[in-house]
Amino acid sequence: MNVNFKTALWVLFYAILAGGSLSLFSLIPSLIKYIFSLLTIYIGIRFFRRFETIGLRIVFIVLSIIMYFLFVIIVTAIQFIMDNPDLFQNSVA
Repeated sequence: MNVNFKTALWVLFYAILAGGSLSLFSLIPSLIKYIFSLLTIYIGIRFFRRFETIGLRIVFIVLSIIMYFLFVIIVTAIQFIMDNPDLFQNSVA
């Protein structure tokens, strides 16, 4: 598989977009979350039209899942810190 730097950046860009919209889909409780689901499908269709090799498609799917978990963990950690500020204050007595 002959992949240049530009192609790798495009795969990473599409994976970040797909992972981000998947994480927004799972984190938003209202009905607007379905727009992010449709956006993820659209991003996947655009990627599959642009890159036709099996290897790049597998890398895209794996990276999208990794980005999804990464974004969800980051947002959950930020929410936990904001909900429990007393746990993270320095108590110098």
